[in-house]
Amino acid sequence: MITGPQILLYNLRDDERTRRIRQYLNKTGIAFRTVTAPDFLQPLGYLFEIPGFERNPQFNLGGNFQDEMLVLKDFSSEQLDQFLQFFKANGIPSVRLKAILTPINRHWNSLQLYEELTQEHKAMTNVKKL
Repeated sequence: MITGPQILLYNLRDDERTRRIRQYLNKTGIAFRTVTAPDFLQPLGYLFEIPGFERNPQFNLGGNFQDEMLVLKDFSSEQLDQFLQFFKANGIPSVRLKAILTPINRHWNSLQLYEELTQEHKAMTNVKKL
């Protein structure tokens, strides 16, 4: 089991921006894992290697999304602030869909989290337009 802050990366392009994000994560000692479509049905707790979470034996037969998404685990407030500031300070476009691992969403799979974050983002965008 990995200790300390961790992050799951979804759909980041293989480009300079992603290289800089990974470089920051390596430099700060934040463990990261790139999650691809075959693992989208696995519980987030399993992807973070939390004891007690088992692999879902179901195959992902088409559930997918293309948007970038980040899931953060065990970040202190200071680490979270520094991570978000890294994007601003370096002029790097932020990842729109971000979540912190919680006791509830650790049981969700990536598709469920994506759907929830997408709905929340739409609701927040509509509120800002009012």
